[in-house]
Amino acid sequence: MNGEMEYRKHERRGFSTPSGKVELSSTLMETWGYDPLPDYHEVPESPVSAPDMAQRYPYILITGARSPVFVFFHSEHRMVPWLREAHPDPLVEIHPEAAKSHGIENGSWVCIETPRGRIRQRAKLTAGIDPRVVAAEHGWWLPEVSTPGHGWDSYNVDLLTDNDPRTYDRAMGATNLRVLMCRICPAEE
Repeated sequence: MNGEMEYRKHERRGFSTPSGKVELSSTLMETWGYDPLPDYHEVPESPVSAPDMAQRYPYILITGARSPVFVFFHSEHRMVPWLREAHPDPLVEIHPEAAKSHGIENGSWVCIETPRGRIRQRAKLTAGIDPRVVAAEHGWWLPEVSTPGHGWDSYNVDLLTDNDPRTYDRAMGATNLRVLMCRICPAEE
């Protein structure tokens, strides 16, 4: 391989599908016994699929948010001093109206809670998010915390996700890690 880019490979070799064509109806999914057409299925935890849960946990929590400027690689590099100086704490994005209704101010510590646990992250108020949604950064631990887990159980949003096999997407075998129901409140400093 000489590293040169090859364009329009599909004209010579076709696409990487059993038919060699663009497949809007997946022959592989059909062969495996699944619906061959794309279809939307509501996630297990949402105001639509779990309205009773939404009474107690009124916000939609999306996980995996990342800083667009300072990149930690997943949970790595939290111990790099200049990265931590630039981005010292895990952030949860909250709409200003939602924050105000809970007495949460920009930069204050917030508790995020799901039926599986509770963590803390620092509030970043932004009008760029739906008032019904909070977006938490993933992969956090603090090297300065002296416990063996370095605070992962206090700051890492992965603690709040659901890995119950009954919630897995049957065709993909994946758990729902990105959309959950939560509640928020100010945390003690």
